Amino acid sequence: TAVYEDLGGQRRKFQLSVGAIGELERRCNAGIGLILVRLSAHHFYAVDVLEPIRLGLVGGGLTPAEAEALMRFNVFERPLAEHIGLAARIVQASVSGVPEPGKSTTEGTSDPAAPATSPSSIPPAA
Repeated sequence: TAVYEDLGGQRRKFQLSVGAIGELERRCNAGIGLILVRLSAHHFYAVDVLEPIRLGLVGGGLTPAEAEALMRFNVFERPLAEHIGLAARIVQASVSGVPEPGKSTTEGTSDPAAPATSPSSIPPAA
């Protein structure tokens, strides 16, 4: 599933294929789930932030050379903290997907008139 974010003054597509996930795991020396946990908990290594972005750009259609150039001028020269969220969204999308526009992000009914919870089985106090 793709993530679309601005980078280098343009809207970019970031997507990790199964092969790219394997490459990410190899480069980060961790499984995809642990990479996501490290990013979410801010217990990351620099490679946990940089590689999802680079591999996501390639998966989004850039050549490796184009992705490397974009990284060099827009990511490597900036603080890592600016890119943690993007890296986490890319990894999260590869694990859980991204809901299609107009679709609910949760399971269950999409009927807006449906109650948020089940009715109480306990009668109200008198």
